[in-house]
Amino acid sequence: MAGPNETAADVAERDDAHLRSLGIKPELRRTLGFLSNFAIAFAFISVSTGSFGNYGIGIALSGPAFYWTWFIVIGGQLLVALVFAELASHYPVAGSVYQWSKRLSHRTLGWFTGWFYFWAQVVTVSAVAVIVAFVVDGLHGSLVGNTGDTAFLDTSSPGGFTSMFTFIAIGTLIITTLINAYGVRLLSILNNIGVATEILGMFVFAIILLLFANVQPASVLTSFEGSEAAQNGNIPATFALGFFMAAFIVFGFDTAGTFGEETLDASRQAPRGVLSSILISGLVGAIFIPAVILATPDIPASMAEGLAGGFPIGTTISNAFNQDLIGNLSGGDIYLLVILASVFVCTLAIQGAATRLMFSMGRDRHLPFGSTWGHVNTRFRTPANAAVAVGVIAALPILVVGPVPAISISIAATGLIYVAYFMCNAGVLAARFRGWPHQTAWFSLGRWGKLVNLLALVYGGLMIINIALWADGSLFGDWGTDGRLFWNPFINTFIKPFGNEIAGMPAWPIFETLIGVIIIAGGIYYVVAVRGRAPDAEGEADAVTGEAVIG
Repeated sequence: MAGPNETAADVAERDDAHLRSLGIKPELRRTLGFLSNFAIAFAFISVSTGSFGNYGIGIALSGPAFYWTWFIVIGGQLLVALVFAELASHYPVAGSVYQWSKRLSHRTLGWFTGWFYFWAQVVTVSAVAVIVAFVVDGLHGSLVGNTGDTAFLDTSSPGGFTSMFTFIAIGTLIITTLINAYGVRLLSILNNIGVATEILGMFVFAIILLLFANVQPASVLTSFEGSEAAQNGNIPATFALGFFMAAFIVFGFDTAGTFGEETLDASRQAPRGVLSSILISGLVGAIFIPAVILATPDIPASMAEGLAGGFPIGTTISNAFNQDLIGNLSGGDIYLLVILASVFVCTLAIQGAATRLMFSMGRDRHLPFGSTWGHVNTRFRTPANAAVAVGVIAALPILVVGPVPAISISIAATGLIYVAYFMCNAGVLAARFRGWPHQTAWFSLGRWGKLVNLLALVYGGLMIINIALWADGSLFGDWGTDGRLFWNPFINTFIKPFGNEIAGMPAWPIFETLIGVIIIAGGIYYVVAVRGRAPDAEGEADAVTGEAVIG
């Protein structure tokens, strides 16, 4: 914490000394305070974005009782966040789980942790950019209406070279790429505005729904509404499917750590950002989700809409706020505007995190053309090359397989995030048994470190299993019903490059397929170009796990 006579320059110099003790040359612009650091991590999680996109499947697969999965996921991820907060206090470094795993465990484990996490983040950027198009479509339908026989997203874009669907998604990526390349200050200002809008909007809508649109008894929150029939009455299997929404929202809190090189008083503010982002996200969801459920007049209809790929959360709010409030804007339109702001800054934040991971691995020469991605723009003091690369790579799934299949790929990519978290936690637990930490940082788990770390691994392992199950009743019984097609679809159902089907595509679950492809591709590159060749940036400076100086 800054002393009474300590200036921002003094704090920045102390932070830079910490970086140098880790073998890292300070190059990025250090301007973020606690609120901006927290806002970027909160925007990555983005309860409003995730609930808009995933609420329908969650309630469809488990009925209103799926709400209680929120508390399990928040509790489990809080265990992970506690471990990450301690790590962020020791190592507030771009790259978060990659750097933490590499420094405290085996070099190979660290590299594969970063490799998995990078691809997961990039594909998640693709998916969230697609959700922007869905929100714009909802606003267009409400304000303009259907102007022809063709749905708005299927109409031609300006210039006629693609559909409006692809045009909006790619346009979003172009804008977020430019912002990420320009400077962290602009990124943080936009994130702060978006996050303030999201928190205020979610609480306001929740309170109004609870007070004026509550049409269901509280007991409905414990009802599966017949969804268990699809699992032959197996309640645990049905409840496991209900994790769909919460599991695919609550992650990315480590982003507060990955922006550590750009945060003032980083060893204190980064762990605060990690923990605050998940706790406040948990509170927002705990209030907003039941408010929507209790305001839904027809639960079975909402479940059916979710199964059909619709957005019942938007339907419920639009029906509850169908009066014009500002000009010809109804309450539902205002909700969609809040969601639009949230989804945009969510795209911005996730791309920012992926950019800094690519920069961190590139700086270590642990990616192809590493020096290019590890370069800092001298004018903007940002990893601009990495920002552009992430934007281009994120656009490829949208262009190659289409916007909707890109979301299916992102579901599997979220599973990769859980894998990366698990790998990092495993490496850190091993380091604890070898005596880490050797010096106490501002945030410390103390004697509880090993237990919290172990519980985080147990939780993470169970979530990975839940994500990995696929639709195969002969293998998994009631746990492998058709609901698993939403969690872990088969690649032959949607991998259609540029809209063209590939004959003979195998019915392989996408999560396992994606892991296999990334391991094989990464393994070849690692053996050829990294193992025994590429030097680590920290070199001898990290001989005692970078604890020579802790701010």
